[in-house]
Amino acid sequence: MSSSISTPPAHQLQTENGSLQIRFEWQQDRYAHVVRWQSESGEVVEARSVEGSSDQDWPASPALQQLSTETIEGVPTILGVGCAGSSHFSVSVQVLEKGDAETSDSESPRVRFDWAVRMSASDAKEHPVADLGTQYAAENMLVTSLLGQTQSVCDSDSDGGIRFVPDQSAGGPTRQWSYDLLGAI
Repeated sequence: MSSSISTPPAHQLQTENGSLQIRFEWQQDRYAHVVRWQSESGEVVEARSVEGSSDQDWPASPALQQLSTETIEGVPTILGVGCAGSSHFSVSVQVLEKGDAETSDSESPRVRFDWAVRMSASDAKEHPVADLGTQYAAENMLVTSLLGQTQSVCDSDSDGGIRFVPDQSAGGPTRQWSYDLLGAI
């Protein structure tokens, strides 16, 4: 009897007109994601998550091994969990349309990311917050909006790359960071 290992399914959300999309696809041992925006003129801008490997305790982006797509308060939402080293990651991702109550101050739709990591007490003491975050590679970065105690750091190793990290002053075993990626205005 032979058994085959199946690839976990992709998960995708997009605006009604398809101009802004977030897609998670399986890559080796975790999900990677890409945010894609297409302007009215047809120009396409993409931001791809930079992933790590199975031997890294602190990958460039959180390692997500399980995803589900749910509807939360009427909004389709991708929920994800995973682990790397002794840390456990979670994420909630939504595509918010222009004019939604959440985006009333925006002229563009956005993809909202809410991340969290739970570390062991010893890891929380030994590792600086800079080791945590979500990193993107992009030739032209999408417009960003930081939420809560999140900071952004330019990635000097790549053109247009950016990393979102928890506030450096955050402490304790649970850390959070949140941000929006917007279609350019």
